[in-house]
Amino acid sequence: MIEFREVTKEYPNGTKALRGVNLTIAPREFVFVVGSSGAGKSTFLKLLLHEEIPTGGTVRVGRYELNNLSRKQIPHYRRQLGMVFQDFRLIATMNVYDNIAFAMRVVGRRERAIRERVAYLLQLVGLSHKAHSKPSELSGGEQQRVAIARALANNPDLIIADEPTGNIDPRMSRELLDLFVQLNEQGTTIVMVTHAHELVRQYNKRIIILDNGIVTADGGLRQAPTLVPPQPVRRHTTPIPAYNFERRVG
Repeated sequence: MIEFREVTKEYPNGTKALRGVNLTIAPREFVFVVGSSGAGKSTFLKLLLHEEIPTGGTVRVGRYELNNLSRKQIPHYRRQLGMVFQDFRLIATMNVYDNIAFAMRVVGRRERAIRERVAYLLQLVGLSHKAHSKPSELSGGEQQRVAIARALANNPDLIIADEPTGNIDPRMSRELLDLFVQLNEQGTTIVMVTHAHELVRQYNKRIIILDNGIVTADGGLRQAPTLVPPQPVRRHTTPIPAYNFERRVG
């Protein structure tokens, strides 16, 4: 569970990025966080990643109260998160397989477990045939799929996606959103920050709207006044193969 209780964040230059934010995100929810530039979305993410600490109020994720994390706790906390960035952040000198495997190697997983998990994740995102390709040989959509696979490498409870469709075309954006939806249906909590309102309209999910650091709407499309009801959308991805997400590898 994610809980923000009376959270404020003011930077040294006087910018008030968040103002008394209260919200709760339950396990296995799928939540869009939307808002214009400067609304507080980036600060919201930085608090979740423990890159910033609130000026006031408390942030809790699972059993961790982020205000008071020790240095020793920070890496353990971040291991339960999967992060997907707008600019992919793949390692250019590594192939697809090693980009995904790297996330498991840094936490000490065994190579046998890594081979099994990476093979499954490549199948999951439809890139088994690209395992030995470098990022420069992939399209933007393919690179983002690798980034999603990497985010899933250590079987996180929560995926945080920061504008994941910002650098890809509309058709691939829908395919990636379909993938996130299917991951959510299999038990992963998804928090996605986006300005792509036209894409959000196509999915009947919870929407949190930030404006000038304040939550101005929280709920379905009916509670989000700047968004219109969802329209039918053709799904492009193939079904995700069955996998026991309770299983831990390594």
